[in-house]
Amino acid sequence: MSYYKITNETAVQAFKAFDAAKANLIEQATKLADHFGGKPIFSNRVESISCAGINFHNFNQLENNHLWFKPKAANCFASSPKCGKPKAADREALEAIRAKYNAMMPVEVSRIPLLEAIGTNWGDCLFAPLSLFLHDDVIYLDTRLSLIDATEIFGSEYEAVKSAYQAAKVEVKA
Repeated sequence: MSYYKITNETAVQAFKAFDAAKANLIEQATKLADHFGGKPIFSNRVESISCAGINFHNFNQLENNHLWFKPKAANCFASSPKCGKPKAADREALEAIRAKYNAMMPVEVSRIPLLEAIGTNWGDCLFAPLSLFLHDDVIYLDTRLSLIDATEIFGSEYEAVKSAYQAAKVEVKA
């Protein structure tokens, strides 16, 4: 693995924009899940992050669980409203659930602008790990990718900054 840092203002702004959009997605998905009485499940892909659905802790006890897809391990136990034509008795309730769910569902956040700003693309990230964080307006990366606009740094410098970053995160939560 190689360690890099990027101080390019465009890349830093792209990182901040992605981070803000991701925080907004998490907030909106949490509101959606809270509205229906569950917890949000996220899909974290190479090119984007999105809300995959709602995890109901007590799915079998839901009064209208027949209007939701049954949670399965294959989809991380995420549920969403059923699609298709419902029975006449359930049509109105399902339409109301679908309308509210679709209106509250947050838009996925693309990583592509961030990846382009740091000098790579999502295809390169399929076969090479990429770990990055922003600390003091500098992007630090741990990757096997060859980045053009990045300055290679020693592992000791990377680890020191990562420790400071982790400590700052803990202080913010406390």
